Amino acid sequence: MTSEINYPKLKMTQKRVLFVFTSADKLLEGSPTGWYLPEAAHPFYVLRDHVIIDFASPKGPNPPIDPGSVEAFKEDEESMKFLNDTEIKSKMDTCKSLAQIDSSEYDAVFYVGGHGPMLDLATDAINIKLVNEFYRDGKIVAAVCHGPG
Repeated sequence: MTSEINYPKLKMTQKRVLFVFTSADKLLEGSPTGWYLPEAAHPFYVLRDHVIIDFASPKGPNPPIDPGSVEAFKEDEESMKFLNDTEIKSKMDTCKSLAQIDSSEYDAVFYVGGHGPMLDLATDAINIKLVNEFYRDGKIVAAVCHGPG
């Protein structure tokens, strides 16, 4: 009698991707902003079974979400799943600050969009140093929408 072996999805040689979120929570005129929900949710669910994903932001845990993106995508199944996913909540609670990141531990960096990145990531000295390290090491540097700042 043989039994089927269920191998874990992650392998010992698993690649690591860093998702970088904004820490900015207000636009220049004071209205709320942050990272844009589907611009994190959709890439996360595409990649999660293939790579290890860590979260980081300039200020660390619980980067602010743009409330307008929650409202605009309340009918989007993956976006709502992301908001209620216990794995995501844990990753947000333990999100590293950019100062804690060692680029040599990652194979790629992905910048989540939203208006917030334009306010902090574009001028954050630690972020600029990090993205340059990824680029100079020939690693993947990716961003969606306003993610590049």
